[in-house]
Amino acid sequence: MKLFGLIGLDANSRRSVLVRLVDALAKRQIKVATLHEAPPGFDPDRPGKDSYEHRKAGAFEVLLMAPHISALMHENGQRPPPSAEDLARAMPEAELVLIDGFENQAHPKVRVGSLAGEVRCDASVIASIDAAQLDIEALADLVLARAKEVG
Repeated sequence: MKLFGLIGLDANSRRSVLVRLVDALAKRQIKVATLHEAPPGFDPDRPGKDSYEHRKAGAFEVLLMAPHISALMHENGQRPPPSAEDLARAMPEAELVLIDGFENQAHPKVRVGSLAGEVRCDASVIASIDAAQLDIEALADLVLARAKEVG
């Protein structure tokens, strides 16, 4: 499995590029998974749902299963949250995991949008791109060439 990320302050531009990139890579028959960093306090579950009540009663993991979709929720508790690399390993069938966020981690990534207001710049940021003037096939080539192999 390989990892590659997108970062940038403009969430709408990142989302647009990510969706276009997933589409371009899927058309190349690459099994793509995505990993999205949610903001602090985010909870996809709702009070009154069985899964919510299971978690609040103390279950540290709840796996929801329907014929068309499944979802695993894991309580991180007092432990530090897992790394993007650790989370990607939970998707073993993926050939490539595209990561939205996790900007402080060392996987290769591109910055979507302007540098204005951003301080993050290190060797893991290999390019800055403009979503409005993007050659998505060229980006797909770059991602495949520079993605980090993980075991």
